[in-house]
Amino acid sequence: MSAVVRQETGDVHQRLVELGLVEELLKEVVRRGQLAFLNCTANHPPQFPGMAAWAETVRALREYVMPLGWERSNDNNYALTVDPGGRIAIAVATGNDGTGSADATPSTNARKGPSTSDAVAENQLQFGFMDRYALPAATSTSSHGNDRRMTWILLIHRATSEVRCELSLPSSIGEDGHIDGWRERVLLGSVPLDGDLVEIVPPPLPDIAVDVRRRS
Repeated sequence: MSAVVRQETGDVHQRLVELGLVEELLKEVVRRGQLAFLNCTANHPPQFPGMAAWAETVRALREYVMPLGWERSNDNNYALTVDPGGRIAIAVATGNDGTGSADATPSTNARKGPSTSDAVAENQLQFGFMDRYALPAATSTSSHGNDRRMTWILLIHRATSEVRCELSLPSSIGEDGHIDGWRERVLLGSVPLDGDLVEIVPPPLPDIAVDVRRRS
């Protein structure tokens, strides 16, 4: 089944509202991850900038949505952020150059482990339930007693002049371990890398510093 791709401003806004999220909030999360990436130097181990960006993105996502009732989950060392009803979980991953493009089908850059495989398998069970009862694609809950969780991916790709991102619902993993199929994609646009000052606005929590850095 082809993915539902949401890219029009109104459609993106409405879908995120249904999920309890805001587009600019998610893009601010991506900016914080990118700042962590840019703050690394050649003296860091080669794999650290990507790891730092991923870790800061997970942290930022949690700090922005936990005041809204979301919770963190680290079961089996799988970093998720879970909505108040326990129906939606979000993981963070880097994607290939198809990320954020309506004309391409993105995949994750890194091979995923058993926790992601289990999450995608759970999604597939949900899709079967939704199809059985002919529920609309935007429906995340139902009246049929179905209370299983769906796991979304905040997918991020760092290009030369921008960071593209999308919040997407994975439906399959290839034999190589990369997520390569999606039931739904919510395109969040891009974060430009134009050399201007970056102001990171913190969530309403105590003792959070505001970082202002100049992109290199």
